[in-house]
Amino acid sequence: MSAFGFAYAVCSTAGDIAVKQVSIPDFIRTEGAIIAVHFVNAFTVSNPKIQVGSYTPADIKLYGSALAPGKVRANTVVTMRYNAGVYNVIMIESRAGLSTAGAVDLALPSGLLWCEHNVGASRPEDSGLYFSWGNVTGHAKGSGYNFNQTNYDASAGAALIANIPVSDAYDMAHHNMGGQWRLPRASEFTELLSACTTEYINQDGVWGTRFTSRANGNSIFFPAAGYYWSDSLDGDNERGYYLTSEISDSPTYSKAMRFDYSNVLPEVSQNRICGTPVRAVM
Repeated sequence: MSAFGFAYAVCSTAGDIAVKQVSIPDFIRTEGAIIAVHFVNAFTVSNPKIQVGSYTPADIKLYGSALAPGKVRANTVVTMRYNAGVYNVIMIESRAGLSTAGAVDLALPSGLLWCEHNVGASRPEDSGLYFSWGNVTGHAKGSGYNFNQTNYDASAGAALIANIPVSDAYDMAHHNMGGQWRLPRASEFTELLSACTTEYINQDGVWGTRFTSRANGNSIFFPAAGYYWSDSLDGDNERGYYLTSEISDSPTYSKAMRFDYSNVLPEVSQNRICGTPVRAVM
């Protein structure tokens, strides 16, 4: 489909080729012209360009910078406006048929998207549900559930002797949110920390840590929701603990991200029986 100053096209150029090529009959490239391109393949190359018909290839930029590898995934539509020799990204929209509601793009090197709120929460400031490691049933703050050794030993998660696979049986994020949502790995918390600035703030009356992308300025907030030991909530509104899918060196512990007012530790050990919040990624 084409018209003066607007066009839609499908691009099948391989992900590792820098110049993406599309053919749009009768398209006239003018200042302010908008194109929406459905990219079949993910971008795996730095500094991508796009060539529309016989026009000279032009850089694709987001917020004035070249798109990082992994920024555009397979089966994605990118809407761009041409200006001063550059195609500036207006919108990136998945066409994978999966819900991305609540996903925040922090322009991470891996292309990973983080959810804006905890599993079981409806807004970023809510604690959401608390989970023992490997068990998909969560418990709300104040529910009275006892996160003790007896209850954990009788749970499905107690049988795990390796990292949690992405499955409805053990992955708390995937089971409760569906789609491509899953538990993060410890290395993905490390990536989040390295790619963002952090600030311990009070957001709508809730203390927590805000991660702000150095690349695009987008941010996510993790409430300091503490964790349950037995039926007691420790560190609420002071410290944050967030589970990963990975077991720790000790089989009775899992890996987690921890923060307080002074620092963020992307990989600490957390006793598996504790009730801990979860933040999903995709």
